Amino acid sequence: MKKTATIKDVAKELGISVSTVSRVMNGLDRVSPAMRKKVLDTARRLNYVPSLAAVSVVKKQTKLLAALLPDLTTPLYASILEAFEEAARIRGYHTLTVLSHGSHEEEMRFLDSMVGRSVDGLAIIPASPAFSDYTASLKPVVFIERPGNGDGVDSVVVDNFRGAYLAAEHLISRGHTKIAIIASEREFSSGHDRVLGFEQALRIKNLRIRPQYICVGGGTEKDGYAGAFRLMNLDDPPTAIFAASEPLCRAAVAAIHDLKLRLGKDVSLVGFGDSDFARTYSPAITVVSRATGDMGKIGANMLIEKLTSLSPSVGQQVSLSVRLIIRESVWTLG
Repeated sequence: MKKTATIKDVAKELGISVSTVSRVMNGLDRVSPAMRKKVLDTARRLNYVPSLAAVSVVKKQTKLLAALLPDLTTPLYASILEAFEEAARIRGYHTLTVLSHGSHEEEMRFLDSMVGRSVDGLAIIPASPAFSDYTASLKPVVFIERPGNGDGVDSVVVDNFRGAYLAAEHLISRGHTKIAIIASEREFSSGHDRVLGFEQALRIKNLRIRPQYICVGGGTEKDGYAGAFRLMNLDDPPTAIFAASEPLCRAAVAAIHDLKLRLGKDVSLVGFGDSDFARTYSPAITVVSRATGDMGKIGANMLIEKLTSLSPSVGQQVSLSVRLIIRESVWTLG
């Protein structure tokens, strides 16, 4: 294996000072183009690898980005992280993944830690709507999937209102009038917008919004199961359900199965977010699809632009489009 050279080796080979080599390697000025080329060519020939610690001292950057996520068991979060890491790697950044397990206290412990203070920037799927807590560290921050509600923080999200509207509109077009929604708590605008989009579709079609069909609670599979179980045991149960997240959709399917009801026959279902589960379950589940990979990629590039731009954006929000994928879980009434 070829030996890795040091900055001193490069300087000695060219007969120049270590400080000149250092200025070239750290992209600083005061070096002629000809000398810069000589240094870079020699560094490659000698197999010089810059020290991450040394770069951080000179440029006050570690080239390390932190991604704070609730978990990696949810396909949405895993897909976002994969795209985020790839986009960061292309731009020359490393990624540190931190799992909060949905705990705001865990997030704050990381931000207060030595590692948390040393990263260049943060991409966060927040566990709490207390958005000012995340910006208190004075690090550049980008929110992904859950917007920062106008707190001056950049974010990349999907059109949650439109997605929920499309789901309800599709169920209505198939003759359903008794339509329920299972959604997570409205503390984040993403969950709030999905409930609003659902209700707006019903209003436009002159359908009554029935409070007993609005099931808003936690976002776990346990919450979704309890919600679907309660809905289908009402004296006048809905004929269709919109499950406003991937975990809630999986849970609704489990409850429907345990109640000995036939999905796509006794009750119709539309989920929010595509997944292997939705594609392979029988009957395959109609979903609102979103570009999860694009969220991660755009989030990484937004964060890096904040780190490298002379006039970084403030409060920019990118909203990605959604589309309905029609499968077999919705039946036509009448």
